[in-house]
Amino acid sequence: MILELLSPTLDFREASRVVLEHLQSTTGLALWMITRTEDEAWIVLDRADPNHVYAVDSGDMIQWSDSFCQHMIEGTAPQIARHAQQIPKFAGSTISKKLRIGSYAGVPILDRDGELFGTLCGIDPEIQPEEFESHLPLIQLLARLLGGFLSMELQLQALQRKSDRSSLHQMVDPTTTYFNREGWSRLIQRERERANRLGRPSNVLQVDIQLTAQTDLSQVVAALKDEFGSDHLIGHIAADQFQILLEDHEMSLVIQRGRSIQDRLAIRGITSDCEAFNLKVAETAKV
Repeated sequence: MILELLSPTLDFREASRVVLEHLQSTTGLALWMITRTEDEAWIVLDRADPNHVYAVDSGDMIQWSDSFCQHMIEGTAPQIARHAQQIPKFAGSTISKKLRIGSYAGVPILDRDGELFGTLCGIDPEIQPEEFESHLPLIQLLARLLGGFLSMELQLQALQRKSDRSSLHQMVDPTTTYFNREGWSRLIQRERERANRLGRPSNVLQVDIQLTAQTDLSQVVAALKDEFGSDHLIGHIAADQFQILLEDHEMSLVIQRGRSIQDRLAIRGITSDCEAFNLKVAETAKV
């Protein structure tokens, strides 16, 4: 039994679960969450609320600007508040009009580059006692440890992508040297699994070429190389269709890259359409 209790956590999601359950059982807050930010979205990756006090589930998406965490990150509200509604930014937030929030704690989770990944945060309908705010140092420490797990997993995923590129190197279209349909399908399935583990934005840009008798495929390849270089994986999945994996891009940046490649193709006299989609969620955007 003692060995089971002390067995090491193996990845970010497992560590998140252990942290959430511990904080939920020790701090007095009903709901604890691990969230991720992407553009204007605040996405719940995991949560612990065994008494179902709040109707919040993993996968729920809230406007970042509506959240307490936005004000915490900006430094206009504290990381912990035993009486949240006494904090003007919290009291005036949109989420306070939707949920009864008497108390709050939240700290950032940073990735390996020191950029904001998301937050570790908790809420409760009731005002907490004076000693509640003594929990903050532990919450900050746990968020830093989660950032370490996140960094290690991101490094592992980068190595896995290099391995994918090597193991699938024979599944390429000889006319472009990009992955063919079969190779691309296998690669995207592996990437989807990685995206699901971390809730990270693994976005794909699809470029549809309007082929004519005058279209020179080498010019399409040249435009793609000018825009994406060798940093991103590309699939040539149909005669007139290419897909680019932009695993480190948020959706707004993917859309910008789509407009950029359209411009590069247009300069070469090639008309194209672009569409962006996310491997983890059913989210698409026309460029």
